[in-house]
Amino acid sequence: MFNLKFLNMKKFTQFSLIGIIVLLSMIISNAQTQGPILASKLETPENVVKQNIKKRSQIWVNGQWKVENNKYVWVSGHWKTKKVGYIFVDGKWSKSSNGWSWTEGYWKQIPLKKWMNLYA
Repeated sequence: MFNLKFLNMKKFTQFSLIGIIVLLSMIISNAQTQGPILASKLETPENVVKQNIKKRSQIWVNGQWKVENNKYVWVSGHWKTKKVGYIFVDGKWSKSSNGWSWTEGYWKQIPLKKWMNLYA
């Protein structure tokens, strides 16, 4: 009887730890990178290219700022491989009382049925 309780507790502990690890990995993967605060927004250094062509296995990511070594670097629009169940959310400027900061674009998980409606 004692061994049965011990085994159930051991399984419960293992499943709990796995659940915590999965939850933390989801939180970390959805983390967004925010850049340094500036007095005003940066202008795009080139004309923004909008892409109307649709590719079966790729999506167009608009040109946007990227934070590298706490500095803003412009990344031109480019094709990225689609991720099943995810959409790409473009980065954006956010205003606070201290100034402007850029939040980088990221992959956001959506229900698979919704994803199929968007890309099928």
